[in-house]
Amino acid sequence: MTNLGSGTISLLLANVVLTAAIARLAWVRLNTLLTYFQQEEYDGGRFLSAVLRVRLYDVKATLTLIALIVVVVAVVAIGLPLMLAVAAIIAAAVIIVSLAQREAGYRYKKPLALTERARRIRTVAAILAVLPVAISLIGALPAIVGLQLLPFTLVIANMLLRPGQERINQGYIAEARDKLERLDPVRIGITGSFGKTTTKHIFAEVLAVSGPVFFSRGSINTVLGLTRHIRERLQWSHRYFIAEMGAYGIGSVRRLCDFVHPNYGIVTAIGDAHTERFGSVENIARAKSELVEDVCERGGTAIVSTQVLDYEPFRVLRAAHPGRVVSVGPEADADIRIMSAALNGADWTIVLEDQRDGRGATLRYELPLLGDHNVTNSALAVAAAWIIDPSIANRIPLVTPDVEQVPHRLQKRESPGQALILDDAYNANEAGFRNAVAVAAELARQRGGRAILVTPGIAELGIEHDRVHAALGEYAADLADLVYAVNPSRIGSFTTALAAKGKPAIEVASFADARRALESEARAEDVVLYENDLPDLLEERRLL
Repeated sequence: MTNLGSGTISLLLANVVLTAAIARLAWVRLNTLLTYFQQEEYDGGRFLSAVLRVRLYDVKATLTLIALIVVVVAVVAIGLPLMLAVAAIIAAAVIIVSLAQREAGYRYKKPLALTERARRIRTVAAILAVLPVAISLIGALPAIVGLQLLPFTLVIANMLLRPGQERINQGYIAEARDKLERLDPVRIGITGSFGKTTTKHIFAEVLAVSGPVFFSRGSINTVLGLTRHIRERLQWSHRYFIAEMGAYGIGSVRRLCDFVHPNYGIVTAIGDAHTERFGSVENIARAKSELVEDVCERGGTAIVSTQVLDYEPFRVLRAAHPGRVVSVGPEADADIRIMSAALNGADWTIVLEDQRDGRGATLRYELPLLGDHNVTNSALAVAAAWIIDPSIANRIPLVTPDVEQVPHRLQKRESPGQALILDDAYNANEAGFRNAVAVAAELARQRGGRAILVTPGIAELGIEHDRVHAALGEYAADLADLVYAVNPSRIGSFTTALAAKGKPAIEVASFADARRALESEARAEDVVLYENDLPDLLEERRLL
């Protein structure tokens, strides 16, 4: 050691500092990537596609290390003072640490849930990433490669852990299934392209008149999600169990039905939401009809909106199971018809008539939720409760006026002296988008202000993306006074349609930018509609 010059010692120490900085960034980056991996439900293919789409590959740290390599090569080649290389290494370490700290402060719409599975994947991925980070002691190039390979370490870790994880999952599922069978509540499944979460919440509140109801708040709609809630929350006292059923492909709802064994089913609507996953609306209809098929095969009753009968799978099932598929809607031939829906201020007064077998019974109720779409959502919920327990018909109107607003679904937020905010961040379909814009325009008219729309558009439309957004742009141009387009590069047909009608969009990178602009732009009489919010997986992380 005494033979080493002070410059060489300084260089070694600087390399140690740089390696520590890279290790810190790699750990933070693993957590960032794991957040997205979890949101893709640990699907390696979808996650790696998201890495490219959302720009989760490293840029800034890589450029920093490349610059460092250039400086070090220049020092060696030209014979510049060794301390210049030391200074460059320390500067690179400082930059990389600052990048790590900044990334560690990211706020996600759906933060990482550090489950035992997530911890195991992270630990194995970290072990796989140790080698390139450690080799950075002798050069920056391995660190560059290591940072770019971090997404693959998560995928490989998941593959290595999959057999054990599958055994764990199956154990949890079996435990939840046994508990559900043992407690044996009346089970109701709810599915649809949109409206299922709102319908579930309304239905749970209405059905509670008949007895204690178990349901998961929010959008818990997978086997594993339901498994956790059943294991942790289902009690003997629960008379009813409501399961929201999401679909990620044909067969998804069938698997949920095999798990839940529903006695009743509700199908809210069929639309082009998630066409990117299914390929066509017809495939979506096939997937959602699996609930009706399962319920009817078990001798139960399915309650569906008349809109879903536009699709062949539902018509076939209705013909095959007479009396077991009950339609709800405003059409004259609906089994339970929405006879009228009048808006009085912010409340609906809705009248249903049971037209099955000429029964002619009516049920009148009030609903405090905004939007035309909630007329059908509530009608499905009320009709289902009415069918399950006819004795509560006279008590249903007592609870519907106090139905709670579902968070982020056309939720009103009002403060004295400020614009009225309509939070529709969880809306992700064309019909809901149109309804929300119409509501905002009407409320703005009543207040004597402007309707201001802030939106990034809709996700997962597949080949329908441009057509749907062009139509929504034309619609918004007619009703909204100002439109803020968030991340406009992904909704070009929307902004083009707005401009063609003489109402060019104000383009902003994020909702935060729009909010800052509206702090000075919005007036107290205005209505600001935040329509949809892109998931983390569809927002570019330009800071990596």
